[in-house]
Amino acid sequence: MKVAGYGLRVAIAVVLLLAACVTPPQPKPQLTAPDWPSVPPGILDAFCARLQMDAISTGSPLALVSTTRPIANPQSLNALAQLSRGRVKTNRVPMSTEEMNRSIPIVSEGGTCQWQAFAASQLDAHRDEMVVELSAPAINPFEPKTGGMFARVSVGGQGASWYWITLVPRGGRWVVGPIFVLVQ
Repeated sequence: MKVAGYGLRVAIAVVLLLAACVTPPQPKPQLTAPDWPSVPPGILDAFCARLQMDAISTGSPLALVSTTRPIANPQSLNALAQLSRGRVKTNRVPMSTEEMNRSIPIVSEGGTCQWQAFAASQLDAHRDEMVVELSAPAINPFEPKTGGMFARVSVGGQGASWYWITLVPRGGRWVVGPIFVLVQ
């Protein structure tokens, strides 16, 4: 009986020693937003296709602010939260205002749609036109395995339609996923 008790104590000691030597799994690196020098034309191509589907873009060039803009606001974030509700069971991570407010040039040449790009300082001159504005890319705070960009389409800043352009990491690149209309 003494031998069995001794063997049990040795076995427990060995298990505890091995458990102490095991290194904990390394946490997965947190996904970061794309750090593009400019917004690639594929983003505009995908968004143009969505605007054509919504009968907003019908062949004539659309006015486009040539750099990303700080257009995210509490209402657009709330609409994004509503879109994600029920589909995702993840904790909300804060959206970086710094990410969303970056000014990045938008490449509008070489795509399938025609765009009339202009500087943000000329926004008043395009008051009577349908204008497209994009935010800088950021990680989706409600689905942290994806990123995205807000898009605002308005005439003179009035009656804006809001979209979320989903970006999904694939093989070291970001690809466009579904583009959603946000209800505000």
